[in-house]
Amino acid sequence: MLTELLQLDVYRFFLIFARIGAAMFMFPGLGGPLVSSRIRLLLALSISFLMLPTLGPTLPSTPPTPGSMLALLGGEVMIGVFIGSVVTFVMGTLNLAGSMIGYMTGLTNAFSFDPISQQQSQLLTGFLSNVGMLAVFSTDLHHLMFRAVIESYDLFQPGQTLPLGDFSETLSHLLTETFRIGLQFSAPLIVFGLVFYTGLGLLSRLVPQMQVFFVAMPIQMLIGMAVFMASLSTVIALFLRLFENTLIPYLPPG
Repeated sequence: MLTELLQLDVYRFFLIFARIGAAMFMFPGLGGPLVSSRIRLLLALSISFLMLPTLGPTLPSTPPTPGSMLALLGGEVMIGVFIGSVVTFVMGTLNLAGSMIGYMTGLTNAFSFDPISQQQSQLLTGFLSNVGMLAVFSTDLHHLMFRAVIESYDLFQPGQTLPLGDFSETLSHLLTETFRIGLQFSAPLIVFGLVFYTGLGLLSRLVPQMQVFFVAMPIQMLIGMAVFMASLSTVIALFLRLFENTLIPYLPPG
């Protein structure tokens, strides 16, 4: 009896870990080279162990064949990857906005490490990503990420057919929304860039002898950074609202 109980608990534990671990390894701020893989693994194992008494009774019984067990684990991993992708897409709005702002302020050649894309990116992209991530953790909105994974067991029960069509439709719609909102975040700088470059074109026609690039670059960076800092608080506030509104549907009402 004890052997069967231990085997059953191990099966349920790893079934919970498959979904939670896959999601956590994609969460911004947790899934990346900046955080040790051992720390991420221990955190995922700890959360899975804590949720075992709550989620264990709702899990299906042990599959009769190894193939069906692998299929069940694969489905759990896919659900975790889906939830992690939703959070990553939302954080990608700051990546897109930072790239557009970098072009408009003349800082396209200034690079730093971006924790969202996990690679070298423009300076303002890394700055926006770090500020956005800091705002998420300081306002405790990162709890929504963990709650979305835990509450997903009510939406996507283990062993049932995965709604792959809904997954792809949700991600494609979210990708479109993040692109649109990212452009809205950078709209003040885009307007500034259009006006500024139009003025430079007129100036180069009126005064051909002037080295327009060398004269305009410091002015472009100064005014661009001033506009960026003036709109930063609004951008972060709207981003936090987007982050919350995107994850709220995955939580139970009330």
